[in-house]
Amino acid sequence: MTHDERLQPILAAVKEAARTKAPAHIDKGGVHHVVPLPQDRRFSSRSIDTSTLTNILHIDPDAHTCTAEPGVTFETLVRATLPHGLAPAVVPELRGITLGGAVAGCSVESMSFRYGGFHDSCLEYEVVGGDGTVHVLSPTESPDLFHHVHGSYGTLGILTKLTFRLVPA
Repeated sequence: MTHDERLQPILAAVKEAARTKAPAHIDKGGVHHVVPLPQDRRFSSRSIDTSTLTNILHIDPDAHTCTAEPGVTFETLVRATLPHGLAPAVVPELRGITLGGAVAGCSVESMSFRYGGFHDSCLEYEVVGGDGTVHVLSPTESPDLFHHVHGSYGTLGILTKLTFRLVPA
């Protein structure tokens, strides 16, 4: 299944939630960082399932870049880039951190003193807005939104793909 094929159900779910004005929450699969209390309705709304976005789409050894989906863990990414003599500029100490989590959740790690946060190596984001429209953001294409994705915790939209720089390992 291609990235675009994995994206279609997400777009449909977001558009339906926007059309009906129904509350929705993102279901990334795996562990939630919020434990619902009894009577907590945050997770009783419509689920937008993004759990299939866990693929490395392209590694370009010549350009030192990678394009991947946000559910890829850094452990998986490093295993894929090392054979090319490359690694992400910033690698979180916890191997289960995802690329999307590092961008949306303000990941700052021990290598950040040299390269900044992981988001500082990002060149482009694909984000689904609240109306189901796909936006491609970069420092030159919608730069304000591009810079606000970092640390937004998913409040600006759903991060569905990112391209970032790699460094020699």
